[in-house]
Amino acid sequence: MKYMFALMLSLTLSGCTASDWIDAAGGIMQATDKNEKDSRNKRIKAANKAAGY
Repeated sequence: MKYMFALMLSLTLSGCTASDWIDAAGGIMQATDKNEKDSRNKRIKAANKAAGY
């Protein structure tokens, strides 16, 4: 209970709402997904080039 109170207090004092935190987490997840997709595409292109396509 003490930790939950500390968490709520820190969120309140930071001025960020729950939706701000959710938006930030969503942005981070989208950036991670894009990075994974880009690296996967690079590996596929490299494999196709090595195979002579």
